[in-house]
Amino acid sequence: MKITTILILSILFLSQNLNGQTRIIYGRVIDEDLEPLPMVFIQNSDTLLLGKTDMDGCFVISIPHETERLLFGYVGTEWTEIKLKEDCDTIEVIMLYSGTYDFMSSKKIDRLRKKRYDELPNLHSDAVKEGLFANNTNCYKREFKPEKPILDSIGKVMKLERKKIKETFNNLVLGDTIRIPYSGDWRYDGTDITTLHLFSYVVDGENFDCIIKGVITSKNKSKGGYNLVYKVIDCNDCHYDNIVLNGKDLKGGEFIQLNLKYFKILNNK
Repeated sequence: MKITTILILSILFLSQNLNGQTRIIYGRVIDEDLEPLPMVFIQNSDTLLLGKTDMDGCFVISIPHETERLLFGYVGTEWTEIKLKEDCDTIEVIMLYSGTYDFMSSKKIDRLRKKRYDELPNLHSDAVKEGLFANNTNCYKREFKPEKPILDSIGKVMKLERKKIKETFNNLVLGDTIRIPYSGDWRYDGTDITTLHLFSYVVDGENFDCIIKGVITSKNKSKGGYNLVYKVIDCNDCHYDNIVLNGKDLKGGEFIQLNLKYFKILNNK
């Protein structure tokens, strides 16, 4: 009897201890048009998947008590990060669409994004009136994160790549031998055929399944970029059978045009 009592008390103690280590979060996710978002990914700050919303945008997840932040991801919307509060377990989130901002500066893009972000309290009130949300205020912290630093960083990288492409183009002369890596997709339609695709200039790598050697016959600069035409010398380093490029079998003597924006030149020797 005494052993049984001790065992029961031990189980209850362990159960309470385990429950104390986790918390249950309830919530709903909608978009700017006040439409529920189904199958929204819910992750922690380590991008570990915690759960997804149902067809009505609702969710229930169990998280470690020390979890402070949640990330919400959905196709066509910006990733949303929130910081949880200790005294609140009901989360109601409005996700912003991923806008298309062609030909705009990063500063202007953030200004437009911030304007939409500032409308979130009004949208939240509308969601309460529509019966989508239960609480009048958010019980979590959410900050606006400008994209300008990220976009500026990307811009700097692309500027360096453009400079590198220009230098490569200027250093190449007619008659130079070049080696160009390609990637290939294999398929079977009665014969083994591998269709070659361009290997992007900005992709790093040293080991390639297909390298074509050629000699430069002409070069030109246009609005589309820096272009070369080369005559195929051999495909001995292309480890595919029956290779196809631009819709036809590739063999020595073929003339291929490429844009340095999309191709990687291994060397000019």
